[in-house]
Amino acid sequence: MAAEVYFIAPKQISSRTLEKVFARTRFLEQFTLKDRLALKVHFGEKNNYNHLAPEYVKMIIEIIKKSQLKVSVVETSSLYRGARQNRTAHLKLAIEHGFSEEYLNAPIEILDGERGEEYFEVPTPFTSVKKAKLARGLQNFSGIVNLAHFKGHFVVGFGGALKNIAMGLAAKGGKLEMHSETKLSIKEVKCQKCKKCLEVCPAQAILITETSSLITNKCVGCACCVEVCPIGAIKINWDSASETTQVRMAEYVWAILQNRRAIHFNFAIKITPNCDCMDFTEDPMMPDIGLFASLDPVACDNAVWEQVHIAIRNLYPQLNPEIILEYSEKIGLGTRKYKLIEIKDEE
Repeated sequence: MAAEVYFIAPKQISSRTLEKVFARTRFLEQFTLKDRLALKVHFGEKNNYNHLAPEYVKMIIEIIKKSQLKVSVVETSSLYRGARQNRTAHLKLAIEHGFSEEYLNAPIEILDGERGEEYFEVPTPFTSVKKAKLARGLQNFSGIVNLAHFKGHFVVGFGGALKNIAMGLAAKGGKLEMHSETKLSIKEVKCQKCKKCLEVCPAQAILITETSSLITNKCVGCACCVEVCPIGAIKINWDSASETTQVRMAEYVWAILQNRRAIHFNFAIKITPNCDCMDFTEDPMMPDIGLFASLDPVACDNAVWEQVHIAIRNLYPQLNPEIILEYSEKIGLGTRKYKLIEIKDEE
């Protein structure tokens, strides 16, 4: 059975058309006043201004509040070093990019603690991800409003609704599990033996002596040490195969959506070759397409994929970005079959 995907042309995106999407899906009607909604959005990396405009986020918050429901804007710390690697720096960057609590009229919560150390585990029936490490704060929410900026991605081909919550709601250790095949390691020639990593390691997995620095097999993969190392001596294996990463992302979405309802938005505007995690601003690789929304994350991503697949395949001919769509459908996250319904801003 085909899923309904709602489409709004770029110049038609407004409070009225967004409100029509919520009315057609009846998403907000599924919740009580006791429930809390998590509005997931990417604030963009420092020096990167391709992120979703705060105005869109504010519009959706106002619609949710009309239903008298409680909503928070949520994010998690990045795995890599940069302006989003901890809660304090991340919140500062959000404000710099226009996402202040005062402007949005909603609280902003970094769900995995100061450095990504706060998480809970969700058992899965899968072999790749046996226990998903999710941001602990996610436990406080029964619904997700998933606002994704659709763009290209050099590892998996594209990033849309599925990737936005898979990577975006996993704790640091979950991001590591999706991206990397191996445990962390220390570049011994670079390590200055400051021992800051020892202070944050919850498993006492790091051994530093006068002659060596290493991470033992006690490592639980939380990746807190990555954030505190002042010189970047902790090594991450970024060479995980694209297929493995896509499969694990789908399994993380499965874990995230257990006992939670979600609505998904793909803003296919300012479509760039790489994700908003890059620390520079890229030019769009094609004209804006519009906004796609659905209760089905697979259909939501597939609807955009069918519009951009030629450009993405030309950009990343070595990748097969359809793996995440095929596997997500296989494990029951949704269907690739969809019916496109256009929403217009008519009085």
